[in-house]
This record gives sequence, C-alpha cells and structure tokens, in this order.
Amino acid sequence: MTNDVENIFGRRLNQARLIKGLTMDELGKRVHPAVTRQAINKYEKGNTSPYSRMLIAFSAALGVKPDYFFRPFTVAVDKIMFNKKAGISERVIASIREKVREELERYLEIEELCGSSAVFTLYKKEICTANEAREYANEVRIKFGLGFDGISNVIEVLEDNGIKIIEISEDESFGGLSGYANDNIPVIVVNRNLTSEDKRFTLLHELGHLIMDCPSESESKKIEYLCNTFASEMLMPSSVLKGRLGNMRHDISLAELSDIQRQYGVSVDTIMLSLKDLGVITGRRYNGYLKKKKLFPDFNAVVGKSLFVSETSGRFVRMVYRAIADEIISMSKAASLLNTSVDRVRSQLQLV
Repeated sequence: MTNDVENIFGRRLNQARLIKGLTMDELGKRVHPAVTRQAINKYEKGNTSPYSRMLIAFSAALGVKPDYFFRPFTVAVDKIMFNKKAGISERVIASIREKVREELERYLEIEELCGSSAVFTLYKKEICTANEAREYANEVRIKFGLGFDGISNVIEVLEDNGIKIIEISEDESFGGLSGYANDNIPVIVVNRNLTSEDKRFTLLHELGHLIMDCPSESESKKIEYLCNTFASEMLMPSSVLKGRLGNMRHDISLAELSDIQRQYGVSVDTIMLSLKDLGVITGRRYNGYLKKKKLFPDFNAVVGKSLFVSETSGRFVRMVYRAIADEIISMSKAASLLNTSVDRVRSQLQLV
C-alpha cells in the first residue's frame, strides 16, 4: 500500500467524494464506465493508480479539474473537530469537514507566504448563566476595540483576531459550525446563503461555542441559549438597547426596530427576544409578537426582510492579490489558490 504522503491522488479522490457527499457506491455509479465500490476503495487507499481515461471520468463525475487530484498537500490540516450540532447528520458533517479542510489548506498557505497570520488570543471562560454570557460578550467587545458601537463587518473583525472564517453554500437547514483544526486553529463555518443579519448572528453564536466553556452537564438547549445570548450582546449591548428603547415598554413601533436593525445589523426577531429576556417587554407581549407573525404572512415578510449590507470574507482574496503584487507567487499559483482561471486572475489584477 502506498503511504499517506505519497498517495496524493487517493487522498484527493476521497476528499472530492466526501465534499460531494457521495458514498463509494454512489461515485462508482456516476463514473462512466461505472466502477465498483471495491475499485474506488483501492484508488483511495493508493493500491491502484488511475489511467488517463479513468482520471477524466473521475474529474467529470466530481466536477473538478484533473490536476486537482495531484495538487500537493502543502499544509497539514489533519484534524478538524466541530462542536456537536443537533439535526446535522454525520454524512453532512463529513462533507463540510472536507470542504473546510480544502479551504484551510489554501488559506494557511497564503498566510505563510505573506507572513501575515493573525493571532488568536481569546480564552475559554466558564459560563453558566445568561448574565455571565452578556458580561463576557462585553469583555470581548472591549478586547476587539468595539466599544459600544455597532460592528460594521463581523467577518473582518473575527478574521483580524485570528479566527478562520469559511463560507460554504448549503441549504437553509444549515447555519454554521465551529471548532478547531489541528487542536489550535479556530474555525467558524457559515452558510453564505443566509441573510446578512442571520449570518452575523450565526458567526457570533459560533464564536460563543469556541470561547465559552459551559458545564458538561448542561443540556444542549441551554448551551444554544447561552450562545444566542452572547451573540445578541455582541451585536448590540443591553445598555445600548435599553438606552434606545427604554427599560420597560408595552407597544413598540416597527420603525424603531427597523432603525436599530439598519444601524446594528441585528434582526427584528433577535431584538424582540433580547427585549423579552431583559424584561423590557413581558413574555406575554413577546408571544403576541410571535402569534402576529404566524397569523399575518405580510407582517412576517416585513419583519424578516434584511436591511443590513451583505458582508463576506475578503481577507484570503486580498492576501492572494497582495502576493501577486509583491511577486511572491505567480499568476498560475494565484489561480490555483483562488480555484479559478489565470485569465480571471489577470483581469482582476489592476496594479496602480
């Protein structure tokens, strides 16, 4: 058997298959001519090398270029451990893990080439109550230099503080995951198809999972609640929310909530839940809001509309173009890192 270092084709084949969420049997049926599960297994283990026709068949079945299978593993990302999430199957997690592994390889490689890795300095803190989650969120805001202002770009803030953000396209059932690669590289995975407000909230919810140490006996529902509380406080501190809306309210206008949504990038749903948790509105008033959303689709559509500018991860792309400008890498290397064509890289590069 070929050892793991030499077996680049087998490892890339396994990676591409898992990214697509395919079993060996399913991949075998997609390949033309079809091959058996046993044959796929031999390829992945390095017991068999592909001939050119088979290589092209695998490329077509998996939607990758033939040279993908021989791209060296330049950075070791051997282990990616995610926090457990209810409702996500092991098969989906395996697919996401390989997508993240591939993205991280390129991310860490360009960081090393540019010498611009950001250091993660946040520490894990034991959190048992909602108030402790809010207090820690405000500590983190201070550490990030945010004060009491809104966060203009959550992704940029997290990346500047050493957290790798990987955006992937999934269906609406997936929001995000977080964990560590190689035990020491913090990673947050988020669905790029979420609305801006939901994406920002999910990113900070997952940050809570990374840095809050909830008691081991805590139920998953409580842990999720604490992470939600942390995310809400990160987006808009309680003191600011009460300063804007008061300490006790019965009726609140949508205009007030929409104004906060535009400024702080937090959804109306999140604001209302925070108001209930902080005692600004009663539980009965909050339930009335939920009932109105359910009974009136037009109202539900209005409060669910995204009003904040969309944000995406740009650090990786910036580093690649910086490396080209500084003549650290070639156009073809940049195209490989960006998973695009040399022509597209050349068209996007405008040196001034």
